[in-house]
Amino acid sequence: MFGKSRFPLAVDIGSYAVKLVQFEHKKKKLALKRLGMASMAPGAVAEGLIRDPEEVMRAFEELVAAEKAKEREVVVALSGSAAVVRPVRIPSDAALPVEEAIEAEAAQILPFPVEEARLSHSRMGRVEAEGKRMEEFLLVAVRRKPLAELVELFRHIEYEPKIVDVALLALEGAVELAGIGEAGESIALVDVGASQTLVHLLRSGRTLLTRVIPYGGAAVTAALAKSLKVSPSDAEAMKLGTKPVSSPRAAAEAVRGEAERLGLELGRTFQLLGEMLPGERITRLVLCGGGVHLEGLPAFLATSLDIPAKILQPFRNVQVAPETFDPQYVEALGPVAAVAAGLAYRAMEEDEE
Repeated sequence: MFGKSRFPLAVDIGSYAVKLVQFEHKKKKLALKRLGMASMAPGAVAEGLIRDPEEVMRAFEELVAAEKAKEREVVVALSGSAAVVRPVRIPSDAALPVEEAIEAEAAQILPFPVEEARLSHSRMGRVEAEGKRMEEFLLVAVRRKPLAELVELFRHIEYEPKIVDVALLALEGAVELAGIGEAGESIALVDVGASQTLVHLLRSGRTLLTRVIPYGGAAVTAALAKSLKVSPSDAEAMKLGTKPVSSPRAAAEAVRGEAERLGLELGRTFQLLGEMLPGERITRLVLCGGGVHLEGLPAFLATSLDIPAKILQPFRNVQVAPETFDPQYVEALGPVAAVAAGLAYRAMEEDEE
């Protein structure tokens, strides 16, 4: 295991920052080689789509220079409105070939024309639904234009995208890397990003339901700025705890309001799961993304949803050299870099196949 001498750079392009993770193997064990983050100007990325390629390239090259990385292969991911991951069911006795049946199903559920999408699927198994035998597949649909733009962005600066993955699936890889989830356990993986929150409901590695909630930590920043009458940059610093808060009570109320909003959306998602799969119940929340550092958010969601919550630490089963990485830095950045960690792990697994 881990026979490859060099692994690609795993890069997650978020709404406000670029995150980078790279693994290596030491004495046949997986080890962390690089972990970093570089901020971007607001608006560079929105809803998973790159709006300002120059700013993204600047942040990425700044990060690579800081990490002294020489590799030219990268693993990246599409997210938000650029990619959809959904389980679909096809009757076992369907008249159409599987590919055609899945494409017909995709045409009904995708938020963009199926002609604009690149489709792939993997078989998950056979289920009984409404008295019929159904074949269940995991549909992955990515929009061709954002995919081409992402590949071109990296090739423009002479990096080769070895794999273009999907953020929701990369998060699944991060959970596997961290060793979370017992056999038969249903978990909700919740990535609270800046402009969106990704929700991936899983049972024993099987996708049950996915959803993109179109807001995240940026809404908290805006609420703080309005409540405290400060600039967005000061509000962001207060949210992250790097700047003192002028009115702790007002700040707590602003954060609580957005936390309640997120809790309601998660509750609706779990209710939808129960309608789709009667008897299915989420037993654990696993939180990641920059939003998890909001004070009290995990405890609030656990209480409001009556489900235990924990913060995802993707590197807990990875060797982390204390002489290279500050443990507090890894603990703080780990949940934020969960997509990049999952990308790195999935790329490593693909190399071994």
